[in-house]
Order: sequence, then C-alpha cells, then structure tokens
Amino acid sequence: MTSKYNHIILLFLLIACYLANGISSIQRLSITADEGSHLAFGIKMLKGDPARTNPEKDNSKMPISVLNALPRAIEQYFQPNLSRDDNGVMDTVHGRYITLFFSVLIILLVFQWSRSLYGTHAGLFSAFLYCCCPNSIANAVLVTTETYSAFFLLATMYFFWRSVDTGRSRDLVWFALSLAGAQLAKQSLFHLYVLVPVCMLLLLLVQKQRLRLGRSMGRVLFVALVSLLLINAGFIFWHVGKPLGEYHFMSNLFQRVQQVLPAGLPMPFSESFITGLDQAKYYDQLGGGFVQSSFANVTILDKSSTGGSFWYYYFVSLFFKTPISYLLIFACAGWLLVRKQSLRQFMQREFFLLAPVVYYLVVFSFLYKTQCGIRHIVFLYPLLFVCSGIVYQYAVSKLSRWLLVVAAVWLLLSVGTYFNNYYAYTNEFITDKKEAYRFVGASNLNFNQSDYFLRDYLRTHPDVQPAPAYPKTGRFVLSVDQYLDIWNTGKYQWLRKKKPIGHIAHSYLLFVITDSDLQP
Repeated sequence: MTSKYNHIILLFLLIACYLANGISSIQRLSITADEGSHLAFGIKMLKGDPARTNPEKDNSKMPISVLNALPRAIEQYFQPNLSRDDNGVMDTVHGRYITLFFSVLIILLVFQWSRSLYGTHAGLFSAFLYCCCPNSIANAVLVTTETYSAFFLLATMYFFWRSVDTGRSRDLVWFALSLAGAQLAKQSLFHLYVLVPVCMLLLLLVQKQRLRLGRSMGRVLFVALVSLLLINAGFIFWHVGKPLGEYHFMSNLFQRVQQVLPAGLPMPFSESFITGLDQAKYYDQLGGGFVQSSFANVTILDKSSTGGSFWYYYFVSLFFKTPISYLLIFACAGWLLVRKQSLRQFMQREFFLLAPVVYYLVVFSFLYKTQCGIRHIVFLYPLLFVCSGIVYQYAVSKLSRWLLVVAAVWLLLSVGTYFNNYYAYTNEFITDKKEAYRFVGASNLNFNQSDYFLRDYLRTHPDVQPAPAYPKTGRFVLSVDQYLDIWNTGKYQWLRKKKPIGHIAHSYLLFVITDSDLQP
C-alpha cells in the first residue's frame, strides 16, 4: 500500500472508531424529550400528512425526520401486521442509527474543506477534532435535527465558498441544493437567506470588486427557483398557493405581515413550511416556563428566567461545555489568522467559516429567547474544526507537535469520562460536577437521556428513593430539571434549600436528609 493512501486508511479508522462509540451510546441512552415528536412528524410525512396540528410539539419539526422513520417503514412493509406496544422506543432506537451514519458525511466534509485550505494532515486533524466532540456525538445518536442542520450549514457554506472561489456552475448548483436542503432540516437555517447576501456584500466591499448585475441576478434567480422547488417538494407540495388571508398565524411578526399584504395573495410555499416558521416564532416570542410554552425556563449561572433570556447564555454554555483542548486550539487558530494572513486572504478563505459562527451567536444571543442548551448551536462546531486545521499547518516544530499530542490526549481523557452520556459533558473548569447545574443550567445537562443510568443506579442502591414532594428524612434523588423547577410547579421547594451530595450521570442529584435538616 503506497503512502498516498495512508490518509484514506487513517480517515477510515477515525470513522470506524467514531461509529463504534456512537453505536455504544445508542443503546445506553433513554428516549429524550424531543425524539418522540420528531419521529412522529417523520411518520406523518411518510403518510402524506405534513399538517402541524399540535403547534407545541410540531412547530420545529422538519421533513428530514422522514429518514429516521424509514427503518420502521421498511419493517412495516415486510411485516404488514407489525405492531409494538413500547411507546415507540424500538422505532426511535432504530431511527438513531440513521442520524449516526448520516453524521459521517460531516466528518468527510470537515476533512475535505480543511484539506483544501491547509493540507491533508490538517484535514485529518480537523476530522479528529469532530470525531471527539462530545456535543456533536451527543446529538448524532438522537432522532433530532441538530446533526442534519450541522451538515447542511457546513455544506451550504462550503459550496458557497467554492462557487465564489471558482465561479463554476457545478459549485453553484451544489450550493443551491444545500441551501434548499437546509430548509428541510432546521428552521434556524432560514437565516442563511440573510447571511449569504450579507457575506456577499462584505466580500464585494472588502475586495473592491464590481458587481456584475446581469450575471448575479441570473444566479440569484436560479438559487431562488431551486429553493422554491425543493422546499415545496420536501413538504410534498402540501397546500402550495394557499391565499395569505386564509392563514391563522400565531406570532406577532407573521400577523403584521398578513395585515400589510393582500389577503388574496397566493403563498408560493407549502402551508406546513410557512406555519412551521410562524409557530416557532410564536413560541420564541412567548418564551419558556409558561404552561403553554414549548420549552422550560432558561437557566444559567445560578439564574432562571420565565419568558426571558440571557444574552450570555450561549457564550457561557460554550465556555463550560467545550473541551478545554478545543478552546486552546480555537484561540491558537485565531492568533494565527491575525498574524499569518492578510484581510484579503481571510476574506477569500476563513471568512466563509467564521461568518456563520459570528452571525448565529449574535442572533441567538440577542434576538432569541429559545435557549434550551448548546444543542441549538451545535452546528457551529464543524466550522470551527475546519478552521482549526490552520493550527496543524503551522505546527512544524517538535515542541508544537508535542503540544498538539498533549492536547489530543487531554481531549480524549476529558471526553472519555462521559462515555455513553456525552450530552451532559462539562469541561474541567467545573471541578465539582455535582454543581454543574449552577454554571450551565438544566437544559445543558438533562434531556431525559440518563433515565437508564438512573434505573441501574437505583437497582444497586435500594436505600435511595425518588424525592417526595414533602419534607422527609432519607436518601433521595431528583433531576436537575426538578431541582431548578424549570416549569415553575413549586414542587420540591423544601428540597431546593438543600445542597446535593452527589450526582447520577450528571442529570440527577443525590441528597441525604437527616432530622437536623428538617429543623426550622
């Protein structure tokens, strides 16, 4: 085997280890809070019904979930009388494998983009970073849309960069397909229709290029037509052309638009696509923690907000939930970009990687109330890993290479301590893990993924009981959600005054209550 194939072998080994790790997690994790509704929407889509009849559950669900429903659909085809009474557990577990194997496309694209910029070895380095990312792995083994959104954001920006760099029609076609596909994966990727034009304008201004209006308008029209066709196809052309006046919008934004435009105006997109955006906007407008909310209180840094948000939520989440090795590598990459590249070089290369990171962090931090854990911005990591390839490119001395080895070992040890429960990962800046909830809040630790770990613990510790609603002595366990009362139930107020003595799988807290603890 010649050396030119070594990188293929190494990439294959990385992917094999990544898949083995993911497969191990799939069986160990209980069904999480959103997986059932994502799978149910995918099944509805397969049956030709994309209606969002339950806004609280359906508002953020997307056609891409059809992929996760395929294993059950195939089983049903070969076994028409198949019926299960496990509340969809087995179907969800089977659907998780689709997400995991789909995520391999992210690894390949991370490798390809980093290799294009910094060389083959840097590409392998970037792929390694992605394969070890606890937040990416945590979502790659679930029936949700976070992993799909990570791929489509990465693909859209990659082919956007390629189309600008080469000017080839082939890259433009792939860009248009990726952009349209993104709208079938995650509603927040609708922002790409704002981000891409802004990026294009900045490129023209910095590089002082003259806009070729005719050619540019032709490209814009082509991209728009592809989006129109694929989005409607993704929603099986359901109620395309429905007049604007016949919609019953929930959000203030969509209601204002409806009042301004003619009632008879036919909408060019599927009703399900439009109402999904409206419903998601409404629940964000409402905020979390109310009875009618679709998400709970926002909790971070020992603070809780009902109906509000914290501008620093995602910055704090990134700081405590990103492995320290990554933070150091990202810092080195930033330093190298400033020292080694001109503004013009940056705009031609890394700008396409970092513009989405800056855009989404600003928008989600200052314009959104939906702050339900780092999973909502997990699609930014692959972009950062590609950019981190520059660190390997300039690590030419023995010392710098050894430092990268130390960082890699530290990364593996840090992430490995959360084996099979990567969702709850926090880095070493939080030394006392039973108090992690104070720093990153409930949604960054618990997604109902740890129920099996709790079950196993209680089997071997019969003296530990679920916490009662009233004061009582004994050894008790309570989820971080309940301890922080993220749904404002007022339950367990007596226990919230006590400090936990330990944790179970980082999602549940242990308490020992004695007679003295109950004294007034």
